[in-house]
Amino acid sequence: MRTFLTNLLAFFALALCGLCAFQWVREARLRAEIVRLNDTVFDKSKTIQALEGTVKRTEAEVERLDKLKTELVDTIKSNRQEILTISKKAEKLERDSEAQKTQLEVYKIAIEKANDSIKKQNEDIKRQNEEMKKLAEERNTNVVKFNKLVEQYNELVKQYNKLQEDAAKALAAPAK
Repeated sequence: MRTFLTNLLAFFALALCGLCAFQWVREARLRAEIVRLNDTVFDKSKTIQALEGTVKRTEAEVERLDKLKTELVDTIKSNRQEILTISKKAEKLERDSEAQKTQLEVYKIAIEKANDSIKKQNEDIKRQNEEMKKLAEERNTNVVKFNKLVEQYNELVKQYNKLQEDAAKALAAPAK
């Protein structure tokens, strides 16, 4: 029985060695799996950190774009208001322009009438100038005639005065 116990002990020792070897192999595989899983966790942590950074940047970009969108919406509102104001001003200016065109036509007609009146007045002035020239020539002719008549009258007065003197001398001479 000793051999049996020795054999049994040897069997258990070998079985224990086999179990140890089996556990050692299994532990080695599990450690390799743990290393692989740790690497995977590390890679995933890195990826998560990168994605979190990307998310933060994306959130910041979204926030910036929201602000930009808000600014653009405000700009669009103000532009619409300005367009409305400019449109109203343009309509008013068009109405004013039409009124001024109408007024311009009235002025043109008035200017044409005034020009026609001025032309008529100029023609009347020319006619009156010609009449004045004619009258001036007639006056000059009459003045020349009058001057001749005055000269003749003066000559006649001189002759009369001389005759009076001669008569006075003749009357005064026999009285001496």
